[in-house]
Amino acid sequence: MERSVTRITVAAATRQRPRMLADLLQSLQSLDVPQGAELSFVFVENDSVLTITDLVEDFHKRTGWPARAVLETRPGISYARNAAIEAALEGGSDWLAFVDDDEQVRHDWLRQLLAGAKDASAQLAGGPVVPVAPAMGCSDDETDVLAYYVRAAKVSNARKLGAMTVGRRFDLATNNWLADLAAIDASGLRFDPDFGLSGGGDTDFSRRAHKAGLTLAWVPQAIVTEEVATARLSKAYIVERARAQTIAKYQMAKVERPRMAIITAISQVVSKGLSGAFCVATWPVFGRYSYHRGFRSLGIAQGFLAGLRGENQAFYTQVTGD
Repeated sequence: MERSVTRITVAAATRQRPRMLADLLQSLQSLDVPQGAELSFVFVENDSVLTITDLVEDFHKRTGWPARAVLETRPGISYARNAAIEAALEGGSDWLAFVDDDEQVRHDWLRQLLAGAKDASAQLAGGPVVPVAPAMGCSDDETDVLAYYVRAAKVSNARKLGAMTVGRRFDLATNNWLADLAAIDASGLRFDPDFGLSGGGDTDFSRRAHKAGLTLAWVPQAIVTEEVATARLSKAYIVERARAQTIAKYQMAKVERPRMAIITAISQVVSKGLSGAFCVATWPVFGRYSYHRGFRSLGIAQGFLAGLRGENQAFYTQVTGD
């Protein structure tokens, strides 16, 4: 017999960012509750000790919604995400939504995300993340990088919507994410701990979900904002993040088609290296967006080269933001 109430757990993993987590909680307390739904919340602290109990308890008192603080001591974002899945399953939830601890949600975010998933008969759905300036403001150079992030996000969002429209595979990140718990549990899907410190675990999860036959949806109306920490507003960070992401994606590709992954990596080292250098050198002609895209291409070339050398990347060992 189908339940008349839809139970939704909203979760976030966090580590050493109490001010940002408090801002997230402030935004969550204004959520519209989807019709016929009951909400609960799980916040997983990925650290050696639990420090967020008071924040979570205050959130519960303000909203009246059930809220748990969970400690996951094993280092790695995958362990924290899996702890949230288990907590939601134990609580009898039907859906699990993820956001990041450096984000804030719009009041209609969850309602739009659930409606979009249901309209598409999807078991996994995601939506846009809009980068915004850090709370303390930023310099002119940092504002320049932020503008690149904003435009890059718009380009990525449009590509995902286009891919869904024509039935192509696309990847969903857990920074704005909703999953049918029964579907992912029946498929045995969990986040791979091998990507816990390198990043890329949500991309890997998304691709395995698609391979398992789950339907993915992109919901452009379900919007969250991300406060971009000052430490991320630099060309060096653009390069380093692209490098880390590429190493992770190369490792995924190598598992599926080893020979093709190596051939592709070699060609990408050359093509991305050359195109990146060209974009950086010609920015007075093609503009600042092309300039920063050039640094990203250089990071991708470095990532493929590192992957060919057998290197890994512990990208999530450093905390940015507060």
